[in-house]
Amino acid sequence: MIFASALLAFDTLLRAVASVRRAKRDVRNRLERLREKKGVEEAYGELLKRRGLGGRDGQQSLGSWFNQYVAQTGLEINFAKRILYVTAFCIIGYIITFLFITRDPVLQPIFGVAIGFVLAFLVLRYLRNKRIRIFTEQLSPAIDIIVRSLNAGHPLTTSIALVAREMPDPIGSEFGILSDQMTFGSELEQAMLNMYDRVGAPELNMLTVSVSVQRGTGGNLAEILENLSQMIRDRLIIKAKIKAISAEGRITAWIMLVFPFLLFFMLRTMVPTYFDLVWESGYGTFIVVGCLILIFFGMIVIRRLVNFDY
Repeated sequence: MIFASALLAFDTLLRAVASVRRAKRDVRNRLERLREKKGVEEAYGELLKRRGLGGRDGQQSLGSWFNQYVAQTGLEINFAKRILYVTAFCIIGYIITFLFITRDPVLQPIFGVAIGFVLAFLVLRYLRNKRIRIFTEQLSPAIDIIVRSLNAGHPLTTSIALVAREMPDPIGSEFGILSDQMTFGSELEQAMLNMYDRVGAPELNMLTVSVSVQRGTGGNLAEILENLSQMIRDRLIIKAKIKAISAEGRITAWIMLVFPFLLFFMLRTMVPTYFDLVWESGYGTFIVVGCLILIFFGMIVIRRLVNFDY
């Protein structure tokens, strides 16, 4: 029975890993599957609408700053799911407020909603930064594919379609949308600007500017893209070196930021009545707000000290 249980557990783990890898491969070929079911034109609109985007070409609508931010995470979240997730985060914030901050029935909803929105924004920011990082790491190999395809005599549209077909997500789907948009008659510059709006990676803006300048002034596009690919690689290496050098300062900044809150929760847990005199004095709210403002400005100063512009 132990052997059978271990075998079943191992088989379940293998199936889970295989399903995840298969799902990533299916996402990469999403456009092809949509084309088979709905046609090319509907496939492009369907893929964008799933991420909260709509329209075509220069009239593409990102709705608002929030919709653009969500779109850059790569998540396919409709309006109902967004409301559901925000409500869930607010409930978590209410629980955190009830357990660790205050049990005042007036302040609990305020702190709960504020913590919920902050948590939702932090999760979206993490997912967005993670997707941009993965996209940036994939950009140099994608440019290399375009360069080799151009050197082989293929047109630029075919080279872009080759990237969409050969590269995994997120760059595979984004270049697939770019290829479809050009197929529908959009100009290359406008299509790449739309892709930059969907992704938000600074390195992608370099690619857009390079292609636009080359189309306006002429020159060897393959050589330009090859130099750009090498520059992006060097840029990533410099980023990694800077992160390694500044790691001690960044972890110190996080410790200094989190320490006051940890100290407050520790004292409140060990001595629940420790802060009663502060609240009973009538100035507790002003003291807490003032401390939070000072911590906020201190966080800004510390971040400027350890955050390098590269």
